[in-house]
Amino acid sequence: MNEWEIEELVIEVAEHLDGFSPLVRPGHPAYLTGPAGARLVVHPIWNQRGRIRVLGVYPGGSRGTLPGLRRHEITVMAARGAKFVAKRIERRLLPDYRRDLLACRERMAKRAAENGTRAEIAETLVELLPEASLTENERETVVRWRLDGASGSFTVYGDTTSAIEIRAADRELTERIAYAVQHRST
Repeated sequence: MNEWEIEELVIEVAEHLDGFSPLVRPGHPAYLTGPAGARLVVHPIWNQRGRIRVLGVYPGGSRGTLPGLRRHEITVMAARGAKFVAKRIERRLLPDYRRDLLACRERMAKRAAENGTRAEIAETLVELLPEASLTENERETVVRWRLDGASGSFTVYGDTTSAIEIRAADRELTERIAYAVQHRST
């Protein structure tokens, strides 16, 4: 099947899949887009004339950042028509893909909330300790600081402060830092 035939098939299949619409752009793979962010990409199988591969796609590279997401794909004989292809997609691909897509979106939302809370805690610490330096990566934020003779670091994972280290600080500074962290993390 060539690109034009795949595009035509995707348009026809969308008519038989409830809630799905075709997304066809020259030079790009053909997609079926559906409710709750479902995206199915349709490719010809180059060495099996008349067969296509339909693959459920997760949002924005989340399969690489959220370990354990299963791959959802089926192959279908396209020559049997759009209605047949739609029935196969509905029966063999969509039930598990929809379940895993929902779980993926929930995990992404949880991660975004954790990152927001982590950013708030780090912001509070940087405001409290103006000479602080901030180091971030996808999973943690480290705030290192020095104030007169006192120094320390905070390592924040997700939405909680996981490691606090304070050296040579007086009681007032330690209490202010503890209060600020507790206030922001609740």
